[in-house]
Parts: sequence; structure tokens; C-alpha cells
Amino acid sequence: MLKPQKLSGFRDFFAEDVRIREYVIGVFKKVFEKYGYEPLQTPALEYTEIFSGEAGEEAEKLFYRFTDNGGRDVMLKYEVMISMCRAVAENIANIPLPYKRYQIQNVWRAEKPQKGRFREFTQCDADTIGSASVLCDAEFIQMGIEALQTLGFKKFKAQISNRKLLNGIIKYAGGNEQNFIPICLSIDKLPKIGAQMVKKELLEKRKVGKEVVDRVLDVTGSSDDTSALIQRFRSKLKDIPTAVEGLNELEQIFDYLKTAGIDPQFYQFNPCIARGLAYYTGPIWEFEVEDGQVGSVAGCGRYDNTIGRFLGKKIPATGGSFGIERIIEVIKDRKMITLPATPTQVLVALFDKTTFSESLKTANFLRSKGISTLLYPETDALQKQLKYASLKQIPFVVLAGPDEIKSGKIALKDLRLGKQKLISLKDAVNLIQKT
Repeated sequence: MLKPQKLSGFRDFFAEDVRIREYVIGVFKKVFEKYGYEPLQTPALEYTEIFSGEAGEEAEKLFYRFTDNGGRDVMLKYEVMISMCRAVAENIANIPLPYKRYQIQNVWRAEKPQKGRFREFTQCDADTIGSASVLCDAEFIQMGIEALQTLGFKKFKAQISNRKLLNGIIKYAGGNEQNFIPICLSIDKLPKIGAQMVKKELLEKRKVGKEVVDRVLDVTGSSDDTSALIQRFRSKLKDIPTAVEGLNELEQIFDYLKTAGIDPQFYQFNPCIARGLAYYTGPIWEFEVEDGQVGSVAGCGRYDNTIGRFLGKKIPATGGSFGIERIIEVIKDRKMITLPATPTQVLVALFDKTTFSESLKTANFLRSKGISTLLYPETDALQKQLKYASLKQIPFVVLAGPDEIKSGKIALKDLRLGKQKLISLKDAVNLIQKT
């Protein structure tokens, strides 16, 4: 006898979980398509070289990688974005640009399972390929805000910055290329641990020079007023063209959001955020749910150099990935949506073998009217059939025994109210459809 056991880090989803997942995914699909994005799907297996050198050394330790029967070095898809870049590059001659796509598919990572972290999970990405316009970045922020509002989130913010601004800050402070990522990783913590703790980390852990640290912290001083903060950066970084370009792009994004009528409580300028440092090239942003300290639920930004890796020429791109697994868990834990326990509206009971034909006709008639109907398959005791319907939370049971058949009607039992009535099948349909 085999022991029923699934692999660690993988999950089974029964009906309730599947329905919640389908609801959340359905919201994202509807919002994406509302903004002109179209679906894309790519294979589960890719050549390993597609991901090698792009995902990073630590990520490559998590590849589900093997040699297939044809001797090819292949792996399960590590993330959908790189797979999308390969697909776009391979079909670039046939894709009208700009190309707006969304992709909601499973990916696989051989990491240590823990709460909220799995070896197989769903990624939810959307991207615009082939446009360098910052309007694409701004529109994505608007779209992400709408998606989270539609899902029922009330307290969240899009934290917005620019990779070019980060580059300019490091250059202004006198940092070098080796300092860049360590400094960014530390100043990313400024809103959480404060300037003194960040300074200590930069000096003691990151081994960054005191003069560089002081200048970094001087220029990144916080302000709640976006316009004032941008002007302060303009004053201090006016001689650094890359920083000025980044600030110009940020102003375009904030002008777009204001013109689009987006409530400013849902976005803010945060010059400290550091995400995707290995590949983001311009605007960067993340969506952070503040209520309940959920944290970041999406990482996004412009990555103008990634697709060019496959083509030898620059193809601008921007977009982001929503942490759909985290979003689903939060929605489930907080009971933010109420879904029916089952899509089945009616159970047609089977009285005995002599009435099977009538029960089948009744079930098919109900289905023809768009009513989800389960025909009980056994001639079990009626109480057992009613108990089954109750356990499944099916609201109605139809009984068609010899007496009902003779009268040309059916007995309709409403399990929610505990009431039963003799009624025509046509009237039963009207009653069920109104419920």
C-alpha cells in the first residue's frame, strides 16, 4: 500500500481554496484587460541558459535543473518575466510594438519551504514592451492601485522612486560601483529603522566610508511633501545628469497620477526603495499594504536592457509582478470576500430505480436553464441524501418520487429554511434563479 504523501513545498488546493484563487486571478485578469493588456503563456520547461546569468548567483542555486532524455540542459521556469523576454525576442518580427501582456502562471524554485514560501507558486505579471515612455510606468501604477482597490484593500500605497535617482545619490555622495548595492540595500531600511541605525549598518557592516555615508543620509532626508522633496533633490543633484533625468521622469509620473484623478493617499515618493538593482534602469515602485503590516505585495519597474540580451539591441520594457500568493492568503485570512460554499445550487435526489428516468430528466431540465445541478448517483436512504446535500451546503434538494411524478410536480426542499413545498418544475426554476 502506497503512503499518500506530497512533496514538501508543494500544495493541494481543494474547492474553497480554488474558488478564492480563481476569484483573485479573475480580478487581475479583468483589470489587466481593461488597460489593454493581453494574455501570454510560456512553457513550464526552458533551456537553462535563458535564466543563467540573469537571475543571479543565489537564484541559480534554486533552479529545478536537469538533463532531459535528449541530453539538453533544461529547467522548470524560475520566473515568468525572463521566460516572457525569451518569447518576445523569439517572435519580435511578428509582435506589433508596444506590446502589452499579462501572464499568470506557476513557477518553481527549490528553496527551503516555510510559512508563505513554497517550491511551486503562481506569479502574476504585466508588462509593456517596446515603449520608452514614462506614461507606461505611470499607467501601471494607476492599474495596480485599481486592482488592489477592486480586491478590497483600503490602506496601501505605491512607493515610487527611480533607479537613475539612486545612481545620482551614490555619485553625489562619492560612492563607487562596489558601494552601490550595499548602500541601496541599507537606505531601503530608512523608513523602518531610522537614519542612525542605517548609518551604523553602513559603517560597520557595509564598510562604507564615513564621508560617503554622511552625504548619502544628508541628501535622502525624508519629507512628506513630494514636490518639496523633488526640488531639494534638484538643488543638490543639479550637476548630475542621470539624477536630473530620473527626477524629470518622476515628475511626469506624479503629474499623470494627478491628472488621472488618483487619490494621493494611495501613492507617495519614496527615494529610498531599492528593488531589482541588477536589472531595473528607470522608474521603480512597489505596492505596500499598510493595514496589518502585510508589507510589499508587488515589485515593479523599468528594465530597458533585459530583452536586448537576446537580440543585441535595446528594447525598452516596464512592468511588475504582484505577489498573488501573499494577496490570496491575506484575503483568505481576513475573510475579505464571501463566496458560495459550492457552485451547486440543486441536488436532485434519487428516490428508487423506477424513478431514475424522471430524476435524470429533471436534472437535465434544470441544467438547461443554467442551474448548477448535481444528480445523486445512488438510491440511498433519503435522509442520507439530504445529509449529503447539507454537508456540501447545497441550498436546494429536488424530490421526484412516485407521488410527485403522478401529480406532475416536484417537491422542492430549501435546506437553508428547512421548508418544503410541492411546486411545478417551471416555478421551481423561477424560485431558484431568484435566490
